[in-house]
Amino acid sequence: MAERELERARGAYEEARLLAESLDDLPGLILALNGLGSVAVAEGQVGEALALHQRALALALDLGRTDLLIDAQVHLGTASQLAGESQKAASLYEQALASARSAGNRQSEAVLLNNIGLLELKAGERAKADASFKAALAINQELKDRSAQAANLANLGLLAEQAGQWGEAQSRFEAALELDKAGENRAAIASDLAGLARAAQRQDRKAAALSYAQRAYWSYRATGDIPKALVELNRAMALLREQGRQQEASQFEAELKSLRDASAQSKPLHP
Repeated sequence: MAERELERARGAYEEARLLAESLDDLPGLILALNGLGSVAVAEGQVGEALALHQRALALALDLGRTDLLIDAQVHLGTASQLAGESQKAASLYEQALASARSAGNRQSEAVLLNNIGLLELKAGERAKADASFKAALAINQELKDRSAQAANLANLGLLAEQAGQWGEAQSRFEAALELDKAGENRAAIASDLAGLARAAQRQDRKAAALSYAQRAYWSYRATGDIPKALVELNRAMALLREQGRQQEASQFEAELKSLRDASAQSKPLHP
């Protein structure tokens, strides 16, 4: 999300939290806390997210509602994963996966399989990650959840990239991009384009790599993700220099300096 979207989301979830507390609406409070935690994750405030999701989980355990318990475990697992607490995240995901399967909650099952796959990917357990991502993809295809399918495909692209299977990575990122564009998922579109830029670059397809890098840069910049925009701008600049296009590279270098300066002057959301 862009900064303004995050601010609006935080405000809406905070209002929902206060309303739920005033009405002693525990299900509504759990949902609001998880929403605030998700915003905190997007802002990079992982410590805040952990505290919010931990509170939501404690309430869900007291309430005894399986659906809310699964949701809280998924959110806390995600925040734990981002905090580098992989074992804690894996434990939460496995507990939630068992509950989701017992309850026949296929959507949550797919989310959890995808998240478990990401942990396996990080650990270098490629065969397990491949099985997890493909199982999640199969469920999301049954559910006709195109956005979730795109996430699974992009993760399969990352897996192929880790294995050095650049043609396979390209194919997966292309499929993900098609679905993400259909759903107008802007953050995912930028990530797909960046994946395609990396795959094309490793295949020595310099013209394609430059095109994808430029498009990824524009997309990241438009969504306000300046650190990732800078990565793709640097990639595009390097590709231009490799092709002897020094004048265009110099223009990109000026744009890079301007973007870095603007980024340095901007204030963080939570000092």
